[in-house]
Amino acid sequence: MDKIHSISELLKEIMEFKSVVSNEQIYYRGQKNGIKAGWTLLPTFYRERKSYPDISFYSDKHEELNTIYKFIEKNYDYFKDIAFHDLISIINILQHYGFPTRVLDVTQNPLVALYFALEEVKKNDGNEPVIYLIYAEKSNAGYLINDELEKFYNEEDGQKKKLNPMILVNGCVLSERIRNQKGDFILYFEEEDINANRSFTIKELQISTDSIESLKEELKLLGISESTIYPSLTTETRRLKEQLQKSARQRDIKEKVKISMSKGLSDKKEGGINDSVLEDQMAARKFLDKKKMFAEINIKK
Repeated sequence: MDKIHSISELLKEIMEFKSVVSNEQIYYRGQKNGIKAGWTLLPTFYRERKSYPDISFYSDKHEELNTIYKFIEKNYDYFKDIAFHDLISIINILQHYGFPTRVLDVTQNPLVALYFALEEVKKNDGNEPVIYLIYAEKSNAGYLINDELEKFYNEEDGQKKKLNPMILVNGCVLSERIRNQKGDFILYFEEEDINANRSFTIKELQISTDSIESLKEELKLLGISESTIYPSLTTETRRLKEQLQKSARQRDIKEKVKISMSKGLSDKKEGGINDSVLEDQMAARKFLDKKKMFAEINIKK
């Protein structure tokens, strides 16, 4: 299959991929662009480091860790339920709020990955969205990774590194957002190509740009939307306002149709249809002669 056009096609690809990796747990990641556009599976920290090589946060691990903890101290309310030594949980939370970290988000739900692939994409906007199917030989309990992170951040330059360059970590569920997104992540100790790592098997699926809107509609039918991906009172409020505005527009349309129908009936009783209605490209009406019932509306173009 060249590109994904529907959710059923996506599921078929997943089943085929699972048969290759012995039907183990598969993880997914959606992006608005893939390898064809020069995008790689690399965390924000490494992507931004290329742009800001002189900033100590990106070049000095001790300064990186110091910056993380200073950020936590200034925003303590968001982290008060997490122990300071539980660094992996801290990084997990930071990642979901846009902080540049060494982790790459993945999910156990392919529909969530599809949502993220399409979230900021529209037809013919130049983006070519993709979904990655990711298999890891081993998933790691988040809390136990703290020991490895401590070694990583405290080792001196020149020390021999014994850590796997990247590992898959089961995410904590300290926030509703992470819980709803079935969020796990890949922790990168080093900037390396994950496709060359023997612990991972990766497959990129391209999404048909002609099917973007239909795929978004399929996701809505299956209950995958902004309010389920980003649960918050702000999101719910915005959704309510949109529903109210939609209802108001529908009510206005109904009222205009009623008025137009009444006017059409009145014009017919007087001997003819009002010419100004046609001139203004208003709805042309067809009535059943015997029952005087409204049959259809055809919009003149």
